[in-house]
This record gives sequence, structure tokens and C-alpha cells, in this order.
Amino acid sequence: MGKFIFIGAIIGSILGWLMDFSILAGLVLGAIAGGVSYALFSRRNIEKSTDESEVQSLQLKEEQLDIKKERIQTGEVKVHREVVEEEKTFKVPIRREEMVIEAGDEEEIRIPLKEEEIKFSKHPVKLNEVSISKREIEEVEQVRASVKKETAHVEVEGDADVVKEDDEKLQ
Repeated sequence: MGKFIFIGAIIGSILGWLMDFSILAGLVLGAIAGGVSYALFSRRNIEKSTDESEVQSLQLKEEQLDIKKERIQTGEVKVHREVVEEEKTFKVPIRREEMVIEAGDEEEIRIPLKEEEIKFSKHPVKLNEVSISKREIEEVEQVRASVKKETAHVEVEGDADVVKEDDEKLQ
């Protein structure tokens, strides 16, 4: 279309110059004439091509799968500390003093006696450390689904000759 308008504008400006019109008026009138001639010419070609051709087409379609992945929660893991109480027995040697009295002629004597007493205290000690982390594992999973596909099926009635594009006869 652009070619027709451009050629029309050139011819119109030349005619305007030769006939003492304004060149701008000739340019505009020529462009309009070029657009109209393109419309008429293209309509005539469309009518010719539809009359001359008897080719019809059949569009064949097929289904395609769109595969999407979605993350869903499959479970939950809770990790916490649990205090377990157990009874432990320790053997601790202790010392004590014992009074030994031997017969003699003295008066009463007092001697203080001492012994060790067991006292204990508790304090936490690091036993071990538990590491907690997540990791992704990639697996391949096969998905099966049926898809539909259209194919062309030719039914011939009577004595009609049908030829494929590669010139083989169909029945």
C-alpha cells in the first residue's frame, strides 16, 4: 500500500507543477489517488485468487501437556530437648576418726572426733551437639497422561481418484 501512495504522490506533485496547481495540493491528491487505486487493485486480486483456486484446508490439532510443579507441605519435624532422670550410685571413700581408750589412771579427757561428710552439687556439662539442617534431593518421576491428536482420514466414495502430494494413489 505504501508504494501505491508514494507513486501517487509523486505523479500528483508532477501534474500539479505542470498544470500550475500547488505542488502540495498535487502531492495530497496523488497520495489519495494512490490509496484508492491500491484498494481497487487488491480487491480485484483477491476475487481472482478465490475464484481460480479450489484448494481447501483442514486444520489438524493435537493436545499438549503443560507440566507445572507446586511445592506442598508433606510433613513437619519437631526437634526438642527432653530431660531424662536416672539414679546414679557412686562409691566415695570417706575418713573418720575413732577414739581408742586404753585403761589408765587419768581422769576424764575429752577429745573431739571428726569425720568426712559427703556433699554434692550439680552443674551441666556439654554431652554432645545435634546438628539440624535440610537438604534437597532431586528425583525423576514419570508422569503418564493421554493426549488427543487429530489425523486426516480420507473416505472415498465411488470411483474418485485421490492423489497425495507425493503422487501416490490413495483409496
